[in-house]
Amino acid sequence: MRCWSWMLLGLSLVVCGCNPSSEPADSAPEVPTPGPAVLSPEEAGPAPAGQSEEAMPEAEPAAPAAAIDAQILDWDGVEALVRSHKGKVVVMDLWSTYCLPCRKEFPNLVKLHQQQGDKVACISVSLDFDGLEDEPVQACREKVLKFLNAQGATFDNVVCSTPAETVFNEKIPHNSVPAVYVFSKEGEWVGRFPDLQGGDPEAFNYQDHILPLVNQLLAQ
Repeated sequence: MRCWSWMLLGLSLVVCGCNPSSEPADSAPEVPTPGPAVLSPEEAGPAPAGQSEEAMPEAEPAAPAAAIDAQILDWDGVEALVRSHKGKVVVMDLWSTYCLPCRKEFPNLVKLHQQQGDKVACISVSLDFDGLEDEPVQACREKVLKFLNAQGATFDNVVCSTPAETVFNEKIPHNSVPAVYVFSKEGEWVGRFPDLQGGDPEAFNYQDHILPLVNQLLAQ
């Protein structure tokens, strides 16, 4: 009888999902998660019976910590960064960690950099900072860097220290993220997505809208 009692207790814990660390699904922003970790042979321990040690996966070398960074700049600094890439087509992606459409499109900016980074300057600008004292821009940077590292964003990344509301009201013709701006090799603004203020943020994508414009500019 004691044995059956312990078994029933164990079954009830499994059914109830008893996990002190469990949280509701909406307690944190949904962020794309990296693939499953690959353990080194030392971490993985001995191979299972019937499997040779050579069959155990080896850990991939980690990217250098300095390869991905995010500098804190005000909006004037962001504009200066765009101008510094004169001679290249520039794609500037405005986003935030709390914006799901932003996070869904972000891998396309990474792919563009990987494929055409020698001709196209990719810049990501986080507008997470809202100017409130309870979350200074440095705290926003920590959150942004976590996402950038997961994405492998090895290009120019900025956490804007000008509050997002000021950027939307005074600096750009958009009132929300995501927003993507494309500049010619001469540093002139030639495209924005979505095209209209207040436009549907999911009405544009890199494949159908941004890449054709980029390729057109590169061909000129």
